[in-house]
Amino acid sequence: MELKPFIMLFVVLDPIGILPYYQSIALRVSEEERPRLARIAITAALVIMLFFTFLGDLLFSLLGVSVADFQVAAGLVLLVYAVASLFEIHIGAAAASGVGAAIFPLATPLLAGPGSISVLIYIKYNYGVHYAVASALVNTLLAYPILVAGGQFLKLLGRHGALLVDKMMSLVMAGFAVSMVREGVTSWLGAQRG
Repeated sequence: MELKPFIMLFVVLDPIGILPYYQSIALRVSEEERPRLARIAITAALVIMLFFTFLGDLLFSLLGVSVADFQVAAGLVLLVYAVASLFEIHIGAAAASGVGAAIFPLATPLLAGPGSISVLIYIKYNYGVHYAVASALVNTLLAYPILVAGGQFLKLLGRHGALLVDKMMSLVMAGFAVSMVREGVTSWLGAQRG
């Protein structure tokens, strides 16, 4: 059994890296609701990844959308969310609802974003669809306990510490969104030259 596909997706999925984002969103729901928030995010991310594993390249081809185009779009949407979160501007249900935040931005684009989708399509064509599906399943199963255990840090932070983390992570999320846009534009420009 080849381990490289599983490791590649784990690195891109980066459940440890999104832990601060999960924590800042988890602050908006009760302690009892936090495991449910993680379950919804993980389940939605898995569904999105499996959808794109089987149909992503076909869908992109039919619509004339490149992975770079998708990356720019996801980065712009995430940037809007990050700025709204930073300034406490409520945008629709995602800002007001923990469940909405579990879908966006946790499930997508943070977990099942352009990077994860690109890697899964790569795995599908280089290792086979069974490796892509197994990689998505194993990595989401690993991500769930990481997110849930991260909630223990919330107790240590206290109210003011948690607010500080929330604002810092919103700023970092904005930076991450800009980097997604930059990478998408760079990929697009590279494809145009090549």
